[in-house]
Amino acid sequence: MKRISYAIITILLAVSFVFAGTSSVHALSLSSTPTDAQTDSSSQEIIVKFKPGISQATRSLIHTEMATRLLFHNNVLDFDVVKLNGQSIEKVLDAYRNNPLVEYAEPNIVFHAMMTPNDTYFSDQWSLKKVQAPTAWDLGQSADNVEIAVIDTGVDNTHPDLASKVINGHDYVDNDNDPMDLNGHGTHVAGVAAAVTNNEQGIAGMAPKAKIYAVRVLDENGEGTLDKVASGIVDAADHGAKVINLSLGSSQSAQTLKDAIDYAWNKGAVVVAAAGNDGTSAPTYPAYYNQVLAVAATDNNDHKADFSNYGKWVDVAAPGVDITSTYVGGGYKTMSGTSMAAPHVSGLAALLAAKGLDNTQILGAIQSTAEDVTGTGSNWEYGRINALNAMQK
Repeated sequence: MKRISYAIITILLAVSFVFAGTSSVHALSLSSTPTDAQTDSSSQEIIVKFKPGISQATRSLIHTEMATRLLFHNNVLDFDVVKLNGQSIEKVLDAYRNNPLVEYAEPNIVFHAMMTPNDTYFSDQWSLKKVQAPTAWDLGQSADNVEIAVIDTGVDNTHPDLASKVINGHDYVDNDNDPMDLNGHGTHVAGVAAAVTNNEQGIAGMAPKAKIYAVRVLDENGEGTLDKVASGIVDAADHGAKVINLSLGSSQSAQTLKDAIDYAWNKGAVVVAAAGNDGTSAPTYPAYYNQVLAVAATDNNDHKADFSNYGKWVDVAAPGVDITSTYVGGGYKTMSGTSMAAPHVSGLAALLAAKGLDNTQILGAIQSTAEDVTGTGSNWEYGRINALNAMQK
């Protein structure tokens, strides 16, 4: 059973980029080490959640007394984002936390994309065959009223293998309604989950007929603050997305993130998250939460990927090594990571959602029909996903 922790978070979105010889774009080269939470720009922003019934006037008075400035208010989760004026974040946090009208206060941590290039190239979609997706499609290919929300760097809605699939959600980075991907990660994730299939070009997606609801919470550098990620999750849940894909993770928890996950689950969404790419058994969030389907990565031999996090807290495994998918600019790229494993599971969840299953039933079907491969019971609890088994459940 997963346990819930409420420590402050520093988010790492861990992905491996693999250069594809036929790709029309080049692999990104970013820092391989995360930025410490106390040195990034978010160290001057705090999320404050007041107790129920506290008036806006009282909240404003408290912010004034703290010498902070209100930047943003999330109406659904009812939290404020405030900016400091050069004060010590530890002292201001303590002051908010000691105020009897405050439920909690935590830093507005930045989410980081960690991407490491390598030179391996595979154009064959071995992963779909491994999980028996083509045979499963004979039983159902999802439906265009089933949406998979990709909460990420956005999605390239002009890509020929995605254009007819993408529904534009909000861009929480630029605060507009054009969540165009300026990084590439979100577009790759979207293609794995639900690229246009049987169109004589590109790749096939796990859920051929599902739609993609694109929400941008990470910028062109793969970074975005906690409030944006939480808001993106709420946005997707309110829009009615049946599945929410979170190909991002953290070594620590945050109450704001947990509240957003709970909100989405209670709205009926299946929430799928990457287990992380640190190669350890240490918990990763949001994957560690009970109401999230945590996904580890396997290779084409059904072995745990070297980079994949693991442990009894991980629910299932899915292919995540040398996965070819859509990329910004109309191209394709081969990448590896638990970020690539997660959308395989999200696509399967969309296949099951089209059968009328609710989120509890979908989790149960995916878990109970997973294949007992090496590592089951230790590296992950249930096994590597099998789409055909799940669709026959």
